[in-house]
Amino acid sequence: MNAISGIGAFNVVDPTGAARSGAAAGLDTATVGSSGTAGASGAGQAAGGSFLDSLGDALSRLNGQLTQADTTMQSFAAGGSADIQTVMLQMQEASLGLQVGLQVRDRLLEAYNTIMRLQV
Repeated sequence: MNAISGIGAFNVVDPTGAARSGAAAGLDTATVGSSGTAGASGAGQAAGGSFLDSLGDALSRLNGQLTQADTTMQSFAAGGSADIQTVMLQMQEASLGLQVGLQVRDRLLEAYNTIMRLQV
């Protein structure tokens, strides 16, 4: 998998232990308990941990992309072995990753604000 195809990708492990990509996984795995039946008991804690882990991993990959692009750009500017095509490709990948990260942040904040406005 190249860096561009991995920019918004994440893996979800369903209760059987099989990993599925984020697009194919859907949201159904967050509500399925360890016994394979839908339920709220215990599913919230397990799903919350895995979501936070996935989010943390995605942020770590984004940070790695940004750092690598910066290092390559500095190497090119100093006359190192990096060529302009590699520098531009890594800068564009990092830019796209950052844009996706900002969109995810905005959507999470919007969802949080919507939940906070709900009247109980």
